[in-house]
Amino acid sequence: MRSLTVCASAELAEGGHRIVPLLFRGEPETAIVLRHHGRVRAYLNRCVHMVRRLDCVHERIVDADSGRLTCSMHGIAYDPETGESLSVLCPGERLQALKSKEIDGQVCIVDKRVSPCP
Repeated sequence: MRSLTVCASAELAEGGHRIVPLLFRGEPETAIVLRHHGRVRAYLNRCVHMVRRLDCVHERIVDADSGRLTCSMHGIAYDPETGESLSVLCPGERLQALKSKEIDGQVCIVDKRVSPCP
């Protein structure tokens, strides 16, 4: 199984996130990797409303109170468990989920569409 190590599990606290450069289907992208309710989740860092990074304006993309992911440009909010948009502008649309898991104390992206940046 191909995996891209993000960080040590202990370095990704509840409610915390990391932005990770990678190649998605051979194209440069970034991913958001977060811990929500104890589980690691990963999504392409790409808003469904407009194809921009969620952190294109500022780095605060995880709401401290709700844990929701929020686009820093337009405020589109996403459910951190499913990636589903919670906005009336794009109902039912979802962030592109990436397979992730913890392996031997490391947070990893284990998605066959992903490879490390050169």
